[in-house]
Amino acid sequence: MKLLHTADWHVGKGLAGRSRADEHKAVLDETVALARREEVDLVVVAGDLFDSASPTPEAEHIVYQTLLSLSDIAPVVAIPGNHDNERRLEAIASLFELVHVVVRPFPDPDPVRLETSQGEPVCIATLPWISHRYAVRADQLMGKDASELTGDFRDRMARIIETVTEPFSADTVNLVVAHVTIAGAQLGGGERTAQTIFDYWIDPTVFPADAHYVALGHLHKAQQMPGPCPIRYCGSPLMLDFSDTADSQVALVVEASPGTPAIVAEHTLISGRRLRTVRGTLDELAALQGEVGDDYLRVAVEGKARTGLGDEVRELFPNAVKVIVESGEQDSERATGRLERAATSP
Repeated sequence: MKLLHTADWHVGKGLAGRSRADEHKAVLDETVALARREEVDLVVVAGDLFDSASPTPEAEHIVYQTLLSLSDIAPVVAIPGNHDNERRLEAIASLFELVHVVVRPFPDPDPVRLETSQGEPVCIATLPWISHRYAVRADQLMGKDASELTGDFRDRMARIIETVTEPFSADTVNLVVAHVTIAGAQLGGGERTAQTIFDYWIDPTVFPADAHYVALGHLHKAQQMPGPCPIRYCGSPLMLDFSDTADSQVALVVEASPGTPAIVAEHTLISGRRLRTVRGTLDELAALQGEVGDDYLRVAVEGKARTGLGDEVRELFPNAVKVIVESGEQDSERATGRLERAATSP
């Protein structure tokens, strides 16, 4: 079977007050075209469809239309991430089932079972985003005895993953779709720091060896993780922040069959605009004027701050969304101030 792995759409996220709705629509249309061209048997969306728990009607239209377009090609399985409102997705889940889109808003010990058009059986364990507070309840939902419900977040997550993957068998394609932070993974840029710190890390060894593929969302950089089975983040289809470390934005096409290791191919997505940082003196920046295309820019001007400098930079680069001044003298003063504050009592 062949599946498309995508995640972290973050539809509704702007950039310094600028809407990126057109970019989101374009890159998701590109993803739909990829699914059609590759004739995939299944599409998995591993969380963070939206950027906000209260998305705008425009953002909802883009996401829902994309899910419908994907469902015309193959069944779709989607889970919420930490940016999504799981109750909101629960409200529309029954409607989407009518068009072969399975939305799993909460942890569930029962897998999603389906057959491809070729008759191959697929068993999909789903693990949407689980907060520290909800991990206790999710652990209880797995049907364990009260005496077993102890330990920290890592222990609970290990038990939950063990339970949701228990139905895996040798004659099915076994998949995990999860929105989690794996220890040792690299941030891509734009993630919520409070929900990616070590308190939320889990070890990749918690995934079972009989999983043919683990499709992850949450971190915005496409990367492969070490473990007992193929484990991959697909990253975000758009650059979401100037700290983004991804070389390119991709969607993953995975081929898997019972008893055979998954083969993963990266497909570059080109519809989104790049986010770049350029720096130099005003004269040096002027020399770069024709080299930045339609990229969104963070411009660091070397020199002293003065009135009107930002306007001059924006005349050179209309797509400059951030303008900062880098002055060695000012930076030294800031560092000294931080040190002095650090030495004081509360």
